[in-house]
Amino acid sequence: MILGTAIQGLMAFNLVCTGTTYIGATKLDALKKENQLPYAETFRIDLKQGRWCSGKCQTTSPIYNIGSTSIMLKLEQDKEAGTESFISINREDGKVLDRTTVDTMILMNIGECERAPFTGFPALKF
Repeated sequence: MILGTAIQGLMAFNLVCTGTTYIGATKLDALKKENQLPYAETFRIDLKQGRWCSGKCQTTSPIYNIGSTSIMLKLEQDKEAGTESFISINREDGKVLDRTTVDTMILMNIGECERAPFTGFPALKF
């Protein structure tokens, strides 16, 4: 039982991330100091189930890709609409990149994450 709990701890965990949010009408605007805000987000990740959530964790989503050096939680692209949204976490240095672009507008969160105990997912209703 102890081994099972230890393995679950390796596969399921929270990541508490802090850093900077960059917002701008263009990428250059986003780099201006007045367009930067503090960033803080907690991700709940279960690699075995291939699910994740963030914030209040009201629902979960499938993990897009689990690699040896990175976890891409989300990748959504619509080339016709000119939109892209992704969240990628480097497994070696703990850095997170969470970026959404719509045409030239950008919302980008860059930070560092620390592992924390897994606090679970919402219960399934059926």
